[in-house]
Amino acid sequence: MPLLLARIDDRLIHGQVAHGWGMALKPNLFAIVSDALRVDAERAELYLFGVPEGAKGRVLSVAEALAPAFREELDRERVILLLPGTEEAHRLVSGGFPLRELNLGGLHHAAGKREFSAYVFLDDADRARLEEIARAGVRVAAQDLPSSPTVSLEALLGGAS
Repeated sequence: MPLLLARIDDRLIHGQVAHGWGMALKPNLFAIVSDALRVDAERAELYLFGVPEGAKGRVLSVAEALAPAFREELDRERVILLLPGTEEAHRLVSGGFPLRELNLGGLHHAAGKREFSAYVFLDDADRARLEEIARAGVRVAAQDLPSSPTVSLEALLGGAS
C-alpha cells in the first residue's frame, strides 16, 4: 500500500488532519516523525489523543522512520505521515526515504517567518529545505484540506522555487 499522505503541519494531528484528510483517505495509521516528540512520551500522547477511532497512532524518530522495519510497515498499512516542520522532511528525503509527494498543510506564523499563504509561513531555512526536497524529485505542494485547491511550491514561492 503506498503512503497516503506525507504532510508538514506544525499542529500535527488536529481536526483538519484527523477528520478532513482522515475521512477522505481512510488511513489505519497516523505516524508522527519527530525526534523531539519521540523522547517526550507525555507530549507525544497528547498528540496521539487526536487519532480517530479505528486508527492507531505512533511517534517515530527520523532514524526509526528511515529504518527498513518502518518501510515494511508502509507496505502493509494505510499511512498518513505527519511532520512538524521542514527539517524532518529534509532529513527523511536526504536519508533516502521514498517520498514522492509532500503536502504543506500548516506552517504557522512565528518570529522570522514570512507569509506565503494563509497557512504557510516560512523562514529562509524552511524555503531552502523545501527547494532542495523539490530538486530531489519530490512534488511539494500546499493544500490545507482535500477539497481545497493545490498550490505548487513554485506558485507558493512566487515562481522562484
